[in-house]
Amino acid sequence: MLGRRASRGIRLAPERAWRRAGLSYPGPIAYNSLMNNWLARDYNGPALQLFGLAHLGALATIVLAVVGLWLTLRRGVSPRASEAIRWTLCGLCLLSQFSWDAWQRAVGIWQVSYSLPLHICTLSVVLCALMLATRSYALYQVLYFWGWAGATQALLTPDVLYGFPHLAYWIFFSSHASIYLALIYMTVTYRYRPTWRSLLIAFVAVNLLMIPVGLVNWLTGANYMFIARPPGAVSLLDLLGPWPWYLLAVQPIALLVFVLCYLPWAFRRNKE
Repeated sequence: MLGRRASRGIRLAPERAWRRAGLSYPGPIAYNSLMNNWLARDYNGPALQLFGLAHLGALATIVLAVVGLWLTLRRGVSPRASEAIRWTLCGLCLLSQFSWDAWQRAVGIWQVSYSLPLHICTLSVVLCALMLATRSYALYQVLYFWGWAGATQALLTPDVLYGFPHLAYWIFFSSHASIYLALIYMTVTYRYRPTWRSLLIAFVAVNLLMIPVGLVNWLTGANYMFIARPPGAVSLLDLLGPWPWYLLAVQPIALLVFVLCYLPWAFRRNKE
């Protein structure tokens, strides 16, 4: 059991942090309410509005982070700094995934039919960590297309129930940003490049992945990769017709998006 002085120090810790930041401490009741709102399952704050201030702010921050990392790496960093960046990005990928898992368990909503990393983006986050740790080109050539196509679609039409400043909001946007940052790092630092063959491998891989994921959906009632039904939030799939026809309609669109992701490299190779 904590002594009186120790417990008093813990109670005053939030107040000291607010004072040091130059802010007016709202008091213990308001502080606890604030923390409960940020972490609670039943969030009382505003929902995330599509292209609202919180959404656009997150997108702008991600763009700045991606451009900043690209410029930093392009200017050149020492081998030691490069390794520090690599492992920091690897840690960011793992932290975002583990934080999401831990929060769901803490509030009692973790379940097999919802919480496994079997969506393209959640799986990409885990694989990006593995790619960074192993410097794998085999993973890079698949994740280049999965990441840029999947994360971009997810960020433009976010399927997240919690708005700013809830923890789930931060996890959603930081996890998708980590995919971009990992790919930028591997592209600039190790000069990895996608190819037309990479595009074909990534396209075949995502379709093969639908087989085990579809089995998990069937066994658990889940909707991983949104192949059992459209997502609840607004998405591009809403324009492609009802299930299962949108699964066929999305094939040429996915292939076209992969081609668009590769075009900058195709043009560059033609110039060279």
